[in-house]
Parts: sequence; structure tokens; C-alpha cells
Amino acid sequence: MNTNTITQYRLDQVLIYQFLLVAALLLLAAPLATKTSGLGMLWMFSLQIILTSIATLAAIIIKQPINRISVTVLFGIWLLVWITHLM
Repeated sequence: MNTNTITQYRLDQVLIYQFLLVAALLLLAAPLATKTSGLGMLWMFSLQIILTSIATLAAIIIKQPINRISVTVLFGIWLLVWITHLM
């Protein structure tokens, strides 16, 4: 089975990239959700699969390349998550 998209990136790489991106953004928003209510946190993480699917479809539609710049941005977001949760 060939899982390459039009941009020649494998679909599993696109899905993993989008999953990590959505998870990082949800973790950045997590401290704000815990201050308001416990249900906000539950809703955010129950929407993980739906948000990842939407982000993956959007990435496929706009033919987002997974290159060094996009991986660097993802790494920077995860560093921000780490710094945010340390404080």
C-alpha cells in the first residue's frame, strides 16, 4: 500500500506531526482550562482525535510539507510547553 500524498510525504508522518502539534497546543491551553473548570480539561483532551483529524485533513488539502522548518517550529512549541509547565 502506497501512503504517499501529493507532496510525497507519507501519511503516517503527516498524522504524527499533526497529532504532536495539536497535543502541544492543547497542553499550552491546559493551565487556562484548569483554572476555569475541570470539564474544560476533559473537553480539550476528548477533542484530541477530532482536532488531529481536522488538522491532518487541512494539511493534506493545503499540501503542507514536513520539512526542517516545520519540525523546528514543532520542537519550539514543545519547548514552550515544557517551560510553561515548569513554572
